[in-house]
Amino acid sequence: MSNWSSTSALKHFQMGETIFSEGDPGDSAYIIESGSVEVAVSVDGQPFPLRILTSGDVLGEMAVMDTAPRSASAKALEETVCVAISSRQISERVQDADPVVQLLVNTLLHRIRSTPQIASSTKSNIATGLQAESPSEDNDKVLDKMRLESELQAALTNNQLRPHYQPLVNIQTRQILGFEALIRWFSPTRGHVSPGEFTSIAEETSLIIPIGQQTIQQSCRDLVQFQALCPDRPLFISINVAPRQLAEDDFLTNLQTVIDQNRLKPAQIKLEVTERVFMEDPVALETLQRCRQAGFHIALDDFGTGFSSLNYLTRFEVDGFKIDRAFVQEIITNQRTQVLLESMLAMAHGLGMQTVVEGIETQEQLDVLQRSGCDIGQGYLFGKALPFAEVQQLLIQEAAHNPIRV
Repeated sequence: MSNWSSTSALKHFQMGETIFSEGDPGDSAYIIESGSVEVAVSVDGQPFPLRILTSGDVLGEMAVMDTAPRSASAKALEETVCVAISSRQISERVQDADPVVQLLVNTLLHRIRSTPQIASSTKSNIATGLQAESPSEDNDKVLDKMRLESELQAALTNNQLRPHYQPLVNIQTRQILGFEALIRWFSPTRGHVSPGEFTSIAEETSLIIPIGQQTIQQSCRDLVQFQALCPDRPLFISINVAPRQLAEDDFLTNLQTVIDQNRLKPAQIKLEVTERVFMEDPVALETLQRCRQAGFHIALDDFGTGFSSLNYLTRFEVDGFKIDRAFVQEIITNQRTQVLLESMLAMAHGLGMQTVVEGIETQEQLDVLQRSGCDIGQGYLFGKALPFAEVQQLLIQEAAHNPIRV
């Protein structure tokens, strides 16, 4: 019997077990990880094998793409492991594709569906042991991306995605003012997955919405616990939000509900956005401005690395910006970089904005930034992103007047 757990992307089938039957609804496609699968159609009431699929092959995709009933059956020829690809994953990508590509895909599917089924008279003329072609390297990359998306969905369901918190400190005193929430994922099969790898997939799909909601909820709950250790000052949490999240009609309502449930103030939540929010979706931009009007702080992330950062500052109101680590890495060796950095800091102060400089790793860099008038610092010099329990210990240590150790 198959292990059909909704909390796992991997599906296990025993030898002879049916994966799906002809006429079934197409709720999932599958990537074969190991084992082999026979695909067959019914001819005169008898199963007629079409081909045998093995590791790296995809099956069941047509019924998912056009929502028609399955036109063939599939069964495991040996113990087989597959990655399930949900109909949502595939339909989202088809819907996001260029209209010309959508037309070509729909035409091809219609043509395949319109091809007459194998007649019994031709049964003896078709080989039953036909093997699938080996996937190309490009196909392998696409399939691995789909695997990762399925595993990410399972990680979300299984609460494997956990926020870690990197300290944000007063640049002059090194006192902790707040934290940036950064998602970390330890996969049972892949180990530690790079945030850049899985967040890009999440942002390409609707997965970023539940992941973002979960991050906001957990970060606010944790902030309440952090705040209890620092009664002398309000702490804040910076949370990265994507345009797709902000495009949701209920984003602000849900955000307000979470902070009300945790008895936090809007000013304790800082929403970090990149330039894409200004370019991609006017609805997302409108939501962002409504968040600011409700008292949430808005910060422009990776300032200085895009094409139009200054233009956005003149057109849209934000409360601050984060200067990219690329500037910090060169402030000791490149005088021009130091002048540019000081100019950005002076401009921010002139506009009444708060500045965060990320990527501070050495005391020498800190000395320059302290003289330049930066407000908040972030980087390994003050601490890496830490899990909840270690952040608590860090705050207890600071409360005891012990310095943050490098």
